[in-house]
Parts: sequence; structure tokens; C-alpha cells
Amino acid sequence: MKVSFWNACAVAMALAVTACGGSGGGATCSVRPCGGDVVGNWSGDSACLDQMTLNQQFLASLAGECPTASITNVTFVPAGTMAFAADLTYTASVALSGTMDLNMPASCLNGQTCEMVNASIQGAVGGEIQSASCVGSGSCVCTLHMLIELEASSGTYATTGTILALTATTGTGDSGNYCVQGSTLHLVDVDMTMPMGRVRSDIAFNKQ
Repeated sequence: MKVSFWNACAVAMALAVTACGGSGGGATCSVRPCGGDVVGNWSGDSACLDQMTLNQQFLASLAGECPTASITNVTFVPAGTMAFAADLTYTASVALSGTMDLNMPASCLNGQTCEMVNASIQGAVGGEIQSASCVGSGSCVCTLHMLIELEASSGTYATTGTILALTATTGTGDSGNYCVQGSTLHLVDVDMTMPMGRVRSDIAFNKQ
């Protein structure tokens, strides 16, 4: 399943909820939209998914059933390349791989052992979730390994202010905020419902 560059945080969260059965590099991302010249060849370098946003969405998905659950050790890295030509055409082939830990105290397990949780979570493996394993005695830590396809297309692009818009030859489109700082291109997703607009994710590419 291909998803947008600009909803990586939401997709990672949805996969985490799926792995938990839907019951009931993570950090603060600091780069802001600034626009800039995207012409050139770019290679995937790093990714930031906002830790607070992930935990808020995770707890909301549990519908108050486990307020002490949390997500930690979030690490994602983009792999692949993008090329933006001066004639406003582009090609892109980029995936996002990473891991995260779902921390569930014993009070959230409804009497299940961590071994039982580990057995049930295997049903979530497949597609974007490459593997999942849970360990612990009493409380349980489940580690998810993910591979998310972000873009595999070619077509035309346009920039307006801080917005980069892609239109693939198939007719599908994708757009969002971006910032070029020196030799680094940041594709950033901003939550405008938060004060000052909180950056939920930042996928960074180095210029080749």
C-alpha cells in the first residue's frame, strides 16, 4: 500500500493500533516549512515522527482503557531517491522502514500473559508490518518492524510558497509542506490545530 509523504505519522500510528488489535525516531520535530528550490537529485537520509503526537493518538485509540500505555524507541529511516528536474518533472521511489515499541503494563492485558499477547500479535504481521514480537513478565513490550511505501511514481510537480505538489502520470496527486535547508530537503507534516502548528513528521533527503 502506498501512502503519502505527508501522513507518515498517521500511518505508523494506524499500524501500531492494528498490531494491538485496536483495543480500545520519535522526538520533537523542529524543522518548519520554508519552501526553497527542489531541483536536483535527493537521497533518503532521516525521519522524525513526533513522539507526543504518536502517544496522543495511541492513547486515544485505546479509548481510555489503558492510560499508562505508551510508545517509545521510535526509529524510522527513509530509503530511496527523488529527482526533480528544471522542466517540472519528477521521479520518486521511496520507502520508510523503522521500529517502535508498544509498552503495555499488566493492568492493560486483561489477564493475558505476555506470551499470549505475543501469539495474538502475530496476526498483524503482513503488509507494512514486517515482524512483531512481545517480551516481558507482567508488563509487556511489543516491538514492531515496519516497511511503508511512500512513493513509487513519476510525473510533474509544482511549488507554491511552502507547498510541494506532485501529480503522477496515473493522475493521482500528493502535496504538503516542505523546506530546503542547504543541501537537505525536508518534507514536513504540520498539525495546524495545535498552537503555532506542531510538526508531526519530517522526512529528510540529502542532495546528491
